[in-house]
Amino acid sequence: MWYGYAGRYAVVDLTKGEVSKFPLDEDIARKFVGGRGFIVNWLYEWVKPGTDALAPEMPIVFAVGPLTGTIAPSSGRWTVGCKSPQTGIITVGIGGGQFGAHLKWAGFDAIIITGRAQQPVYLMIEDGNIEIVSAPHLWGKDTTEVEAAIRAEQENWDVHVATIGVAGENLVPTTTILADRARSAGRGGAGAVMGSKNLKAVAVYGTGSVPIYDAASAMEEALRMTRQLMTEKHFSTYLEWGTTYFLDRYTKAGGLMTFNAQKGIFPDWREMDGRVYKDRHWLGRLACFGCPLPCSSYFQVEKGPRNGTFGEATSASTLKELGARVGVKDLRYILDCHVEVDRLGLDLISAPATVAFAVEAFEKGIIGKTATDGLPLEFGRGDVVLELLRRTAHREGIGEDLAHGSRACAERWGKGSHRLRSDSKGLEPPATDPRAYPAWALGYATSSRGACHMRAYSVFEFGGVAEDQAERMQVPMSVNQRLEWRGKGRGVAFFEDLRSLGDSLIACRFVARNSLAFPEEQVGILNAVTGLGFTVRELDLVGERITNLERLFNLREGMGPEDDTLPERYLKEPLTEGDSAGRVVPLEPMLEEYYAARDWDRGTGEPSEGKLRELNLISHDNTEEGDA
Repeated sequence: MWYGYAGRYAVVDLTKGEVSKFPLDEDIARKFVGGRGFIVNWLYEWVKPGTDALAPEMPIVFAVGPLTGTIAPSSGRWTVGCKSPQTGIITVGIGGGQFGAHLKWAGFDAIIITGRAQQPVYLMIEDGNIEIVSAPHLWGKDTTEVEAAIRAEQENWDVHVATIGVAGENLVPTTTILADRARSAGRGGAGAVMGSKNLKAVAVYGTGSVPIYDAASAMEEALRMTRQLMTEKHFSTYLEWGTTYFLDRYTKAGGLMTFNAQKGIFPDWREMDGRVYKDRHWLGRLACFGCPLPCSSYFQVEKGPRNGTFGEATSASTLKELGARVGVKDLRYILDCHVEVDRLGLDLISAPATVAFAVEAFEKGIIGKTATDGLPLEFGRGDVVLELLRRTAHREGIGEDLAHGSRACAERWGKGSHRLRSDSKGLEPPATDPRAYPAWALGYATSSRGACHMRAYSVFEFGGVAEDQAERMQVPMSVNQRLEWRGKGRGVAFFEDLRSLGDSLIACRFVARNSLAFPEEQVGILNAVTGLGFTVRELDLVGERITNLERLFNLREGMGPEDDTLPERYLKEPLTEGDSAGRVVPLEPMLEEYYAARDWDRGTGEPSEGKLRELNLISHDNTEEGDA
């Protein structure tokens, strides 16, 4: 009997209209735990090198972890992964809300979707059954409309829906997938992969439960972890503000990407930070399933030209990407753009980052009004940002270029536009400037899905690690010093593995932000739930195994060590403001330290044979492709 797991997964072939169910392999559960680990394992085994990300045979995988749907803190998380049409390498995203818990309660640890339906469809998953439902009437609807329509059709308002917007239908690479209206996952174009399959949504409703090996111990561990979370210094801040409180921190450092990272301080940041948001627009808090930290919120704009705008799940990214990065100070427009991004199914980071890139290119004369159909591109114009987001989603005019991200725009526009890029491996980072945060810089460069802060989420630059944690990481305490690069290579490698494990359990980044991310804190509840008797050392290896297998996937797709880099702007143009003024990213010495910590060859990027043997990955050669 399985504890903690549903014990099965399903393969849905949309071309044939067939659903097959398979028992979960215990060896895979021990090696990869769940979530992100399951996805990476299956993608490596199933995907032939060089397969187009939008080809019918490209699988997209939804998966949950052993803690999903249980009493464990923040146990509502879910993952989705595929090969990215934006970057050409692997992408796995993590979402919240209620969707993940219901997928587990419906009786599945994962759903692997392949093929292409002849017409639009959605999946309806309920208590062990999976139905492919005809859905031409949903094509063209936004994400909020789709959720409401499916719930009405199913006559069940407890159905939870992961869906794409019109951007995904139009195969825009800078798309994502939205569950429960505002819980986004799948940066790098997972929404386009769904769209390429004529798959509008995946809907779930589960009334089952998760068998627990030792319920009393699981309850004890959950209470211990919750009490510990409440003692950590970020808890009260996130409870009160979510992540909208932190613009002053970035501003002091001069690390708030402003006007496409031309500046490090947004002069009008006080007009659109979390204090203004809470005072004028905030309505209340929201939490995902099983979470003791309701860090999300919902809002309404009640005055001015954006009157009536209602939405949820604002974050620091809302204010950074749709505010400082594009120069917009009017919070009403920022919130309107936030809602539009979610409804269209666009990536909250890549879409506005590409807009900012285009505005700077316009101001520098690289593109003109012919390219923009007469639309003048200016920083600070909320109406222009809204229009460009709409054109991106519909691939209209300049939106055809913007849809592919800033790297593709630079390749198409030329004229020195590559100097304006912010991406790594084709994916744009959040508007936290890497010149002010060396560990984040390295994390952007080495991330397995392109520039991403969540792959490592190196919080030691935002408050430090304790002495015992530094010893565990094998780094000096000086790693806490924000502008010191020494120790950051090993620190980033350690945190990447830590997050790989967390994304497989699955643990929320904010709950497991610091001490609760360490395997020592997770092993108790994992064993109480599953009864599998994991050791801390095994969990260390799980995280490292996932990171290395993602590396092997990307190397097989043609990525090399030369891709572990950052754009010219961050390596050669110093910041001019804040206490990071004069800084560029000291990337090379950090990379040397990182590669040494990883035991990867600096010339080829390959993990050593000894490392692969240690991680039990030596047999991952794709010789059993298609056999999951």
